Amino acid sequence: MAAATGREATSLRQVAGSVANVDFVVDLADGTQVVLKTGPAAEIAAEAWACRRLTALGFPVPTVVASAVSGADLGRPYLVLAFVAGEASEDPRVAYEAGRWFRRLHADELPGWGPLVPESDTDARGRHDTPRQAVTAELAGVPDLVRAGVLDPSLADAAVTLVRVDALLEPAGPGVLLHHDLKPAHLFGHADGGPIRLSSVNDGADAWVGDPLADLARLSMSGPSITAAFLDGYGLEATDPVLDTLARHRLLWNLTALGYEHRAGGDWFDVYRDRVRDDVDRLS
Repeated sequence: MAAATGREATSLRQVAGSVANVDFVVDLADGTQVVLKTGPAAEIAAEAWACRRLTALGFPVPTVVASAVSGADLGRPYLVLAFVAGEASEDPRVAYEAGRWFRRLHADELPGWGPLVPESDTDARGRHDTPRQAVTAELAGVPDLVRAGVLDPSLADAAVTLVRVDALLEPAGPGVLLHHDLKPAHLFGHADGGPIRLSSVNDGADAWVGDPLADLARLSMSGPSITAAFLDGYGLEATDPVLDTLARHRLLWNLTALGYEHRAGGDWFDVYRDRVRDDVDRLS
């Protein structure tokens, strides 16, 4: 930490990460705090680029203090972010404000489709040239899930068929910068003596370029009240065609999450699998 930030660390504590990330809150000698994240190089690079981009746009995200994809100083890729006061919130007011911010974010068009790949300090693109290629790449791991017994063959076939439709393969609009793991755990609220407000949108490691409805689909897994508040702030009416497309994006997201969990050696399959089954039933 001293090499990365120029300030000595006095203490640290591990906080919740993911199957591939290890995260800490670090107290520095000058009385400030930072968040230290370590994980796969591609995710660290994507989150660092997205945070810098969004900070420049005035978006409420943590400021990047330091980052190194090469793993210099620490021995593995890391990202140091300024600590933002608040805690994960399910308050509808926080969701409403997030919806307003994401409406602005989803005007930020980028080339390519799929996982965000930084090309320079100012430029980035999706890994694939077309949305069809991005969806196909995400579905490529489904046969492995079937062979491993993670997914029933009939459920897998039904889910893939429901995903491979024009709404996802050929969306009408351009690709935009997505958070791609939008949920209350990543929406921090802070009261500061008054009504609770959105203080920060955290954890951009899964940043993508894609259809804005993919972000809304991930958020919609958080329950009806949060979803309604977010859509109200976003300014989108939940029509039947919109709800149908959200369900298809949820299928793709949960199939991808199952594949990520399986490849990383985890075993937290039930929640993702149940969501796949629910949306297959809903769309069938």
